[in-house]
Amino acid sequence: MPVDCIVATCELVPRLDPDDRMLVTELRKRGVSVSIAVWNDPRVDWGAAALCLVRSTWDYHRRYDEFLTWIERIASLTVVKNDPQLLRWNAHKSYLRDLERRGVPVVPTLWLERGARASLREIAQAHGWRSLVLKPARGAASHGVTLVREDAASLANGEACLEELLARDDVLVQPYLEAVVTYGERALIFLHGRYSHAAVKKPFDRILAVSSGPSSYARATSDEIEIAARAVAAVGGTPLYARVDLLKDDDGGVRVSELELIEPTLYFALHEPARRELASAVERELELAANPRRSEGLPVVSCRDAAQ
Repeated sequence: MPVDCIVATCELVPRLDPDDRMLVTELRKRGVSVSIAVWNDPRVDWGAAALCLVRSTWDYHRRYDEFLTWIERIASLTVVKNDPQLLRWNAHKSYLRDLERRGVPVVPTLWLERGARASLREIAQAHGWRSLVLKPARGAASHGVTLVREDAASLANGEACLEELLARDDVLVQPYLEAVVTYGERALIFLHGRYSHAAVKKPFDRILAVSSGPSSYARATSDEIEIAARAVAAVGGTPLYARVDLLKDDDGGVRVSELELIEPTLYFALHEPARRELASAVERELELAANPRRSEGLPVVSCRDAAQ
């Protein structure tokens, strides 16, 4: 049966995460017909919807090639948000390198290609980093993230983890910034290119065995908003939704740690107007889908163009 919007999720959360359930409730209150579907379910008729929102696809990194193929397929059947080129670009953490080239300050990163051989001890000594963080280049949330302290036991475990990660993926090595505990990681939410609100989150809680409670509302500083806005502007085009995660370096400078365009938690429970704002943006996208000539003549900026 035709619907206005399909919200794509994964088998882990077939009924969506709490954020997306709030959005669906708001859309239905406005008379928008919404269905929910697991992204890799072969029975789904994606072309039956005017718009597909890619939201709770939390397992995309485990089925990376399949996910990118799915994006290409549904883009030929319906309007996809965020835009397919942004989803492809954001699916590999090399996007951080692109942001840095475009003048956005990111967490210092050493990039290791799949199959490379490297010594964490030598990396730490060469860069003056005490504790390290290892991240697979294709990963969501904290999947595969490893904290390596400077003691011998932690280093030995880290070397084994690095070897395992490099056997199957490119890897990022970054310094561990103590501000993740002392100040917290700030998550800034942007809806249709505009700053909405912020939350404090501590992504290493599971690794550090720290119980910090749920994420909380935060008042982002002007510096944080400015850096996050630069990151969103640097992607090219206007994401329907984006989350920019920020950390402070050891000198107090604001650095981008992640830019999430695929399945970010948007913390609607912390800022109720945001769900209404995104619902309004979805309604505008549906109007454009119904009247595509309204968007004719508007410039299309790609990620590659934005790098120039």
